[in-house]
Amino acid sequence: MKNEMNDNLDEFDKYVISYDLNEKMIEFKYKHSYRVMHESDEISYTINLDEDDNYLACLIGLLHDYGRFPQWKEYKTFNDRKSVDHAELGAKILFDEGDIKKYRLATEDYDIVKKAIRNHNKYEMEDNLTVKEKLHCKIIRDADKLDILYSFSNPRIFEIKIDDSDISDIVKEEFKKHKLIKKEDVKTASDKIILYLSFVFDLNYDYSKQTILEKGYYDKILEHIKDKDKFKPYFDEAKKYLKGE
Repeated sequence: MKNEMNDNLDEFDKYVISYDLNEKMIEFKYKHSYRVMHESDEISYTINLDEDDNYLACLIGLLHDYGRFPQWKEYKTFNDRKSVDHAELGAKILFDEGDIKKYRLATEDYDIVKKAIRNHNKYEMEDNLTVKEKLHCKIIRDADKLDILYSFSNPRIFEIKIDDSDISDIVKEEFKKHKLIKKEDVKTASDKIILYLSFVFDLNYDYSKQTILEKGYYDKILEHIKDKDKFKPYFDEAKKYLKGE
């Protein structure tokens, strides 16, 4: 399936080039898409998926943020609450407007790819997914979170904005319960840091947890935060959770 995937990469590049790659955020999402595809490939390998499912995982990884490009062009933000749900927009362009026909994908797999894209950014996966749909939703949700953490651990890729704001009470409470923080509960820059840390509570695969620990994503993020004393207990708790302590 190497030739099919190469064709997909060519089509995706054509799509992105139709936007302005000189814009930093367009370039960021372009590279993010490729890195998420790579992480999806790694996850699928560690859980011993067959060639067909590996292909689907990689294609979903490549296309999961399809809606980010028109979102940025129109709204100049990646904040879904201030613009549009980028996952729903991506699914609409691909499946309602027909862009998916440009990619090498059997029609019987359309629903799997569509549901994985629509569910990758939600607080939790929708109900009534088939076993295969749920599998691919879990892979893309992990792969996306891994690259977000990688990106924020490297200020050359993306610089975290932090200020002297407090951590909201509801964010503190949900984190203590080991729950993923809801985006609508994020009110301050400090809340956003805790949101990233809470990703660990929504991971599905050992590979994902091991990658965060082995590559030191959280340690690197903490390095770039000035008020370390405020955040260190949360970083320590997230790392304990990753280690199963």
